[in-house]
This record gives sequence, structure tokens and C-alpha cells, in this order.
Amino acid sequence: MSRRRYIAVIGPTASGKSALAMGLAAAHNGELVNCDSVQIYRGFAIGAAKPTAEEQAAIPHHLIDCLNWDEEFDARKFARLADAAIDEILARGKLPIVVGGTGLYLKALWQDGFHDLPKDNLLRIELSQMTLEELRIELDRLDPLRSVEIHGNDRFRLQRAVEVAKLLGHSVKDLDAPVSRREEAFVIHMSCPRGVLHQRIEARSKVMLASGLIDEVRRLIAQGVDEASKPMQSIGYREVALYLKGELTRDQLEEAIVIATRQYAKRQETLFRKIQSDFEWQTESSLNELWSLWID
Repeated sequence: MSRRRYIAVIGPTASGKSALAMGLAAAHNGELVNCDSVQIYRGFAIGAAKPTAEEQAAIPHHLIDCLNWDEEFDARKFARLADAAIDEILARGKLPIVVGGTGLYLKALWQDGFHDLPKDNLLRIELSQMTLEELRIELDRLDPLRSVEIHGNDRFRLQRAVEVAKLLGHSVKDLDAPVSRREEAFVIHMSCPRGVLHQRIEARSKVMLASGLIDEVRRLIAQGVDEASKPMQSIGYREVALYLKGELTRDQLEEAIVIATRQYAKRQETLFRKIQSDFEWQTESSLNELWSLWID
């Protein structure tokens, strides 16, 4: 039997992670642990490509539909919950399979470059009043190395980085790296040619819209979900919200979702290429080949 605690299936969106994880779980008495930052929220199904009720009935899933849209959640909390779920699955003699493309959550689970960083709610309120430009100027002053890593429109990470820099009194880059737990996982990386991935992204976007994504977003907004909340800022939901306000046409909506998803997939692949995998899943790969390496 493998010395690893669990299997992790990683890769960009639309690369086939869920299908492979489901196949592994069905064949080898497994249970899935979600590692997608949107599937964890209740009510966000179509745009998050959440497993169907039938799929969840066939194979046990963990960390899905755990939160309301306004509940505070971060990568560290995910790591604690995922670690507990893995322990529970192992205690039942089952195989834990972590599946998803949220790289920050994986890094937290593995403690790769992840630190126990301080928080201050009063400071957070103060920083929330600052503009993006003001936050950028402040972070450039406090921690220029971290500043260059954050996209100009990513207010959440920009504000959090300023908060951490103020509380630490020095750059987060000056902290010693924590001990990695990456070796606890047998990592399967989904390798998908870019052209094929782009085709899958386009097809998935069409299916989501045809399956009722617009009605799902309309219903969430009617229920009082804040358009500025974390899950509503995710790909698909953000674009549909703009469409419902008349800022995008129907054709522009589909194109905007495809472009945003492609850009996200590219960022995912940049991260995943830095992670040493134990198995590169190709089109011609087989479950038997994979399994022989896992039990070795």
C-alpha cells in the first residue's frame, strides 16, 4: 500500500479533474475532498461546475455546500477542514482524493510557503475605506516584493497584503519557509494541450449558460447575495451580474466568460508547473497504470 495519505488530482479548469477523481473513487473505494473555492458555497452550482446530486449520491463528497455566501473563509480554514476530512476518510478505511484547481488552497493544505499570518479586524475596516490606488502605494512602500505579485484589480489580496505588512512590520518574504507537507500526497497532474483545453472551456461555457447560469445568478441576487461577495466575484457569476445590469450583451457575456476562464487556466498552469507531480495524466493514460504507481 502507498505510504502517501491521499491522492490529489490537480490541473486547470476544464482539464478533466473531476471525471478522473470520480473514476478513481468508484474503482478504489474512494471519497472526494473538494478543493475548489466556489463549490464550497451553497447556491453556487452551475457556474462552479459543482458535482450533481446524482454524482454526490454515488460517491461521497466533502467540503461542498459548507458555507453561506457571507461567511468568512480563507485558505487556512480550508486546510484545517480538508485535513480533518482526510483523517475521517482514512479512519473508515477509504481512499481520500483531493480534487480541485484552487492553488492557494493546495498550498495551505501542504503548508508550502504558508504562514500563520496575523489579522486585525479594526485595521481591516480602516483599509477597506482606501482606494485601490492608495492600497497599491501603501503596499509598494511596505512590501514592494509582495506588491509585484498581486494583480492591479485584486482588491482582496491587495488589502490583505497591506494588513499583513503593517502588522508584521516587515516583508512577508522575510519569514522562514514552513515545513512542507507536499509529500503526504500522491499528486496527479492533468496534462491537457492548450488547444484542447480552450475547446473544452468554450464548450463548458456554452453548457453552463444553456443549463441556467443566468437564472441562477438572478436568483442569488434576488435572495440578497451581495454582488461584491467572494463567490459572486468568481468567473461566470461576475460576468452574468454585469449582463443583468445591461453592461454586457448576450454574445459579449459568453465571450467574457470564455476569456476570463482561459486567463484563469493559464494562471493555474503557471502554478501547477511549479509543483512536482507523481503522475502526469495524458489522454492515453490508464487507471491501471496510475494505480500501479500509487500502491508501489
